[in-house]
Amino acid sequence: MDVSLETTGAISRRMTITVPADQLDSAVMARLTRLARTAKIPGFRPGKVPLKVVEARFSQQALQEAAQELIGASYREAVIKESVETAGPPSIEPKSLVRGQDLEFVASFEVFPEIGYVDIKGKKIAEKSCEVGDADVDRTIETLRRQRTTYEAGVEPAKEGDRVVIDFQGTIDGEVFEGGTAKDYPVVLGDGALLETFDQQLQGAQAGTELTVKLTFPGDYPGVAVAGKDAVFAVTVKEVGKPQVPEIDEAFIRAFGIKDGQETSLREEIQASLERECDQRLRSDTRQAVLEALLEGNEFELPQALVDEEIDRAIMAVREQLRRQGLPADGPIDRSHYLEEACKRVKLGLVLHEIVKRREIKPDGDRVRTRVEEMGANYDDPQQFVGWHYEDPSRLAQVEAAIVEEQVIEELLTEADKVATPVPFEQLMQPTLPGAAQSNSAST
Repeated sequence: MDVSLETTGAISRRMTITVPADQLDSAVMARLTRLARTAKIPGFRPGKVPLKVVEARFSQQALQEAAQELIGASYREAVIKESVETAGPPSIEPKSLVRGQDLEFVASFEVFPEIGYVDIKGKKIAEKSCEVGDADVDRTIETLRRQRTTYEAGVEPAKEGDRVVIDFQGTIDGEVFEGGTAKDYPVVLGDGALLETFDQQLQGAQAGTELTVKLTFPGDYPGVAVAGKDAVFAVTVKEVGKPQVPEIDEAFIRAFGIKDGQETSLREEIQASLERECDQRLRSDTRQAVLEALLEGNEFELPQALVDEEIDRAIMAVREQLRRQGLPADGPIDRSHYLEEACKRVKLGLVLHEIVKRREIKPDGDRVRTRVEEMGANYDDPQQFVGWHYEDPSRLAQVEAAIVEEQVIEELLTEADKVATPVPFEQLMQPTLPGAAQSNSAST
């Protein structure tokens, strides 16, 4: 086998591979021999068909199949021979496929890029700290009260905070669109479940009111079929419910598993829970700061195959979310909407991969075991859960990857310029991404 490797770009390569004619012919004859054992040809008993008859009928099929098998095997062999680390599958272009001649083909592929730097030496990293106070516990209790709000149907006009139950049917250009119809749909006004335009037009309505709601779907709306289009909804308000927030009494407290029903016990439980959340967020924010520092100014070309894979995963997640909401999930989705985030994820993955390789970081076995045991603690049989993970390396690999990343973060932090940064709990727990998440409901 002859191999010629060309560099066609920063991470693009083209490999021309030639497989000797006798190797191709041997592979073809091997396939024909196997076919002769099972081929059903009129006038011959199975397994008794002469090889020349089989060859006359199946020669081209055997050639194509043998070539396909040889191309795959020889490409893998050539990659090892040339010591190249491919990033994604190749594009194969056969140049010559004639029996009796050498099999020649071209494989175009991408390799992993050279990473500029793999440390954060000298970069400032905010080392946040946070204390959970009484005010944080008070806010949490108030949130728990609101979450257990009940609604009492009345005749007063709907306002923000009220729950309305509606039937609606949406049309675009006079045509009913899929996912735009619902009955007995409950929604609390002002909570962001509906598009703001829809929400505002419901305020002031009373039970029994029929109204027409007009709106324009945002241009970046996840459902491409309706994005940017004008819609008209025929709405019937079936009920307007006024919120009834529960008191902090013994029944309310016992509902959270506090057996003595005392407010002091509830506050202690909430304090401990908030401190755990605080610790998790501090670790998460530190991780994010380190990763952002790694990416800042670290420019290199990304393999398109890896970017495409990330976009595919994002779109699969969107389609699954739409299915769970009972909305059409098979329509077109704009891939460019996910390009920026996909590029960032690929870039980060490549940098972390390079760090692990250069520093020869291996997953700490004790930490892996502890993490698996923590994951299994809430199962009926924790040891069975642990054993299930250790039975299959592919299952354990996910936990190992998480532990390796934690080890990378810790090692990088020792080299960074850490800046002590106290943060109030309420500020710490704010969403880290700008803007609120959009709902995918057809009416939102």
